[in-house]
Amino acid sequence: MPRRLLVLAAFVLFAASSHGQKADMTAEMTAGMTAEKNACPANASFLSADALKKAGVEFPVFKRYCYADKSGSHALVLGEKQDAPFPDELLSSAIQASLFKVGSDGALTRQWSIRDFAGKADAGINFRSKLVEIADLDADGLIEPILVYRFFAPDDEGGFSSSDFSGGIKLITFHQGRKVVIHAITGQLDGERRTTANANFFALPKPARQYLVKKMAGMYSARQFGFDNSYGFMPQEERGAR
Repeated sequence: MPRRLLVLAAFVLFAASSHGQKADMTAEMTAGMTAEKNACPANASFLSADALKKAGVEFPVFKRYCYADKSGSHALVLGEKQDAPFPDELLSSAIQASLFKVGSDGALTRQWSIRDFAGKADAGINFRSKLVEIADLDADGLIEPILVYRFFAPDDEGGFSSSDFSGGIKLITFHQGRKVVIHAITGQLDGERRTTANANFFALPKPARQYLVKKMAGMYSARQFGFDNSYGFMPQEERGAR
């Protein structure tokens, strides 16, 4: 394994060993520190523009995270279409995230990929990079990256609302190859807010479910999103996919 990836692996092992100490920090602090530590080297040849295009990354790359766990070395690539610019923030009509396994020769093998789109009633969508985490949710030695992206509601002046009680948000991770989705919609009134999750969330080991619920509670406390807290931030079973 290249020396650079060995160093990244050491960072991940350190982060995993201090997981319990970080649990009481706010969601933004924990996620921001973890994501920053796992940023890929700027000159990583295996993530060149040609290599990513060949691997199927279609949108402009927004963030690249590298990490290693007991299954090998990995690269998480976030892409945004970036076609909905506003004075305060760059939004997109579509986003893409792909996880690749990095071979000893630098070859990329896709493990999973997701794509999502802003709805007709949305001003746009983008990843919330400060809330992305590279974490082992159930201490099994395998990393489950947590993706967070937000749907922004339009305002009355042709822009968008950045209020923590407007729009929607998704948290997505993969556990043992199964896609876990939490979808939250917020609003100014209690009855407008709801948080749902797919069946794979409820099949997660208890520590992993607790980790995600605690993350949402931390985001709420930090005024990053107005989740429904009627059930202690626990999602309800979804009754239809978005």
